[in-house]
Parts: sequence; structure tokens; C-alpha cells
Amino acid sequence: MSKQESLDDVRLDIQAVDFELSDGLRDRILQSLAKLRRYYSGDVITAEVYMRLEESHGPNDKSYRVKYGVPGNDVFAEDSGDNWGALISSVADKLQRQLEKQFARS
Repeated sequence: MSKQESLDDVRLDIQAVDFELSDGLRDRILQSLAKLRRYYSGDVITAEVYMRLEESHGPNDKSYRVKYGVPGNDVFAEDSGDNWGALISSVADKLQRQLEKQFARS
């Protein structure tokens, strides 16, 4: 499933592979991306989210990737595990650190 939405005038594309994305999970993704605006106040062009549920349904059967399109070099982070909430938080933390490093104020 691929769904394009808008988040504060940002083109947002969420792709969920091999599972149906719930409204609650979508809302959690949107909240995590919105919080990143605290660490970068410039133009965000796109946010591309890719989620996949492996057929094995064993440990680490979920993967979560986000490409956050900002002027200059885009930031990208990914993680895998067995809990969507933990993955969303982990990837948001990784993106936050990259944004802080790339756009640190002098």
C-alpha cells in the first residue's frame, strides 16, 4: 500500500509492504515526522517512509526506513525489529541527530 499525504506542505509518501497500515500507526508516523521540525525549521521537500513486514513473522520481521528530503543532502535512517513503535522512535532519533549535525547553528 502506498499513500501520499501532506504534512505541513511537505509531500509525504508512506509505503506499507505486505501489511495494511492502521490509522493509529499512520498517526504515530506523522507525529514523529512533525517533531523533527523542531530540529530543522527550513524547507522540507519530501518525507518518504517505507515499511515492510517480512513473511517469516519472526524476530526482527519489521523494517522501517525514512528519507527526509531537505535542501542539500537528504537525511536517511532505517532500523529493523519486532515493534513498530520502537522502530519509529529509533529512526526519528537517528534523523534528529543527522539534522542537528547538518544544520547546527553556529
